[in-house]
Amino acid sequence: MRNLIFVISIIFVFQLGYSQQTTQYSQWSYNQFAINPALAGLKRCLDVRTAVRGQWIGLEGAPISGMLTANAPLKMKTKKIDIFHGIGGKIEQDFFGPFNNFAMSVAYAMHFPLGKTKADQRLSFGVSAGIQQFGFDQSKVTTIDPDMAVAQSANKLLVPLIGFGAWYHTEHFYVGVAIDQLAKNKWKDVGFASRFRLHTNIQGGYKYTFENNISLLPGLLVRIPPTGPPSIDFNLMVDFKNNFMLGLGYRNIDALIGFLKVNIKQFTVGYSFDFITSSIRGGNFHSHEISLQYNGCWQKRRSGDACPLFE
Repeated sequence: MRNLIFVISIIFVFQLGYSQQTTQYSQWSYNQFAINPALAGLKRCLDVRTAVRGQWIGLEGAPISGMLTANAPLKMKTKKIDIFHGIGGKIEQDFFGPFNNFAMSVAYAMHFPLGKTKADQRLSFGVSAGIQQFGFDQSKVTTIDPDMAVAQSANKLLVPLIGFGAWYHTEHFYVGVAIDQLAKNKWKDVGFASRFRLHTNIQGGYKYTFENNISLLPGLLVRIPPTGPPSIDFNLMVDFKNNFMLGLGYRNIDALIGFLKVNIKQFTVGYSFDFITSSIRGGNFHSHEISLQYNGCWQKRRSGDACPLFE
């Protein structure tokens, strides 16, 4: 089975080097700040979220990912113009086969009103900066024939992380764009052309609220890797009076997704299940994800102006 780990690892190296190099979460709509630094402090309250994802459970060497995010607004400098700013941070770790990836970053954002009343339209810009450690453990790899190149390839790469994001929302609509890996750091000791490459994420969504306070929330996330086809997630959520939420999602490259989220005052628990539709499905290796959230907006009417992300 250790040979299988090596084969899987090589596949992941290929994907990391030439396509998607950033972690993919199904519950992206539960934590938009994790994607886009422009949302730091946008809710005007402390917002703390964590998530753990097990991809292709049962497959040896499959990815396990976890993250923790927090963001909050800063005090406004003026009361005449409703301009404010916010800060946030993210810690993330991934394990896949003999590889591991750890990253931590801080974010800063400014939020500008565009509407005439109650800032019913707002434009935000944000930047993030941090460090990323990318490592390889050769002790977890066994080749069919002894290979000194593999045995000597244990290393850890420490590089800076830089990102940028923009976000626009009204009372019922949002759209955002974020770019990761702006530093485009080279992978030393891996190859002359190996490096982290730009990744672009485009977010969009709408909120329909009916007379019975039940809301319908369609959402779209397009991940554009440096090469290869874009990954497109489309979600359709039904929010029952902001008490709990059910939803379905589709990812064009590999999965049908089911969602459940329950609100308990200031806390939220979320779960999603990815039914894999790609060729790896033959082994019944599906994916699970669970999240926990603390939201200080609950006392300010969670689904209203205090929380403009339509969650």
